[in-house]
Amino acid sequence: MLPLGGPPEWLVDEVERAARMGLRSVMLPTGFPRVSYNDAYYRRAFEILQETGMPLAIHNGGNEEIFTMPAYEQTGSPVGIIESKLICQERALCHLLSCGVLQTLPKLQVVMAEAGIGWVAAMLRLIDHWWEDHHRWAEPRLDEPPSLYCKRQVWFTFEDDRPGLLTRECLNIDHLMWGSDYPHTEGTFPVSRQRIEKDFADLPAEVARKLVVENAARLYGI
Repeated sequence: MLPLGGPPEWLVDEVERAARMGLRSVMLPTGFPRVSYNDAYYRRAFEILQETGMPLAIHNGGNEEIFTMPAYEQTGSPVGIIESKLICQERALCHLLSCGVLQTLPKLQVVMAEAGIGWVAAMLRLIDHWWEDHHRWAEPRLDEPPSLYCKRQVWFTFEDDRPGLLTRECLNIDHLMWGSDYPHTEGTFPVSRQRIEKDFADLPAEVARKLVVENAARLYGI
């Protein structure tokens, strides 16, 4: 995870160190700091990621305010898990697609990690609709619909997400990656094989292999 809250040189130094070590990815938490992805704070670190081909993961984290929300205090972990795994990731993706950084860094690859995929198609259609109506005046200016940048540069991991698989025709099937999230309880361990068999039942074998093996192997070079 990249160090945040200090000078931007911290990010640059850690990205360069991770690349020298042969690591395959670095991570930013969704919730902190609240700095736009197109801010100069991130720019050089993102440029190095593009140059090296190392994907940037965006994962839930840094969202301490969740645990002081009245809704969390009254209803507990279900609110926290939905907020951190879905809502915070939705905000992060919407911001990423709207801020222009993927347009200016067209080879930067980003992974929305552990957020599922069932919500992605609906978001892309909505944000594209907004772009179609308003892109002639809205800032930052995007030359293409946001979904183009998403399908070109954003990858998604998912676990127990049959609804998401039903929307696969609206997504880039080459950028979806199944994961077990071992050993967390919101993952599929110890019934991962059974979950795959059930959720992937109507998928062609070659598509299932892409999602379970080949896409991740290609992205991470393993």
